[in-house]
Amino acid sequence: MSIKIFSAILAVLLVTAGCTGSDNTNNPAREMHRNEKKILLSDSTKNNDRVASKTTADPAKEWLETIFRCEDGKSGKYCYYLDKEEIICTARFTEFLQDANEIYGPSNLTDAELPEAEARYKAKWKNIYPLYTQEMWLFGRGNDDALRINSVLIKKLDTNKYSIFIDYGDNIKTQNEVQLVIEENNYKIDYCKTSFAQ
Repeated sequence: MSIKIFSAILAVLLVTAGCTGSDNTNNPAREMHRNEKKILLSDSTKNNDRVASKTTADPAKEWLETIFRCEDGKSGKYCYYLDKEEIICTARFTEFLQDANEIYGPSNLTDAELPEAEARYKAKWKNIYPLYTQEMWLFGRGNDDALRINSVLIKKLDTNKYSIFIDYGDNIKTQNEVQLVIEENNYKIDYCKTSFAQ
C-alpha cells in the first residue's frame, strides 16, 4: 500500500471519527444533559402554572370564607361565632358598632340622655362611616352564635369590597356589603352595610 493511499484512508477515518464525535445523538453525556434541560423546562412550566393559579386566587375572599367556617364537625356547614368580631373587625369599626347599638339597641340611657348620646354619635362618626339608624350588629346576626347557617355567598364588588349574602334559616337572610382593610398584614372589616332580604 502506498503512503498516498494510506494517508487518504487515514484522513477519511479521521474526518468520519470527527463527525461522529460531534454527533449529539451518539454522545451519551450530551444526550443526558439535553434530557435534564427538558425536565427542568417542564418542571419550571409546572411551577409557573402553580404560581399563576395562586396569583389568580382571591386571598381576601378566602379570608372572609374562614369567618363562616365551623370549628367542629357537630355544627352545620357554615357557622358564625360572636367572639370573632373583635378579631375580624378594626377597633374603630367595633367602637362604631357599640356606639350605634347603645342608642338604637337595648339601652340604659334615659329619655333625657338619649338625644345627647345620639348627637355625640352623629358628630363622632358622620365623617367616617355612613351612620346606622337602627340596631345593627355585624352581618345582621342575632345575640348568640349561629351554628347552622344555611348558605353563605361571597362576591367581590371592588378592591377590598365584597358582598356577602347569608341565609341564617327561619326566613332570616341578610345582604351585607363589607369593606376590608389591611392591618399588620391581616385583613379586617372596617365597615359593613347590612340589609335584611326577603
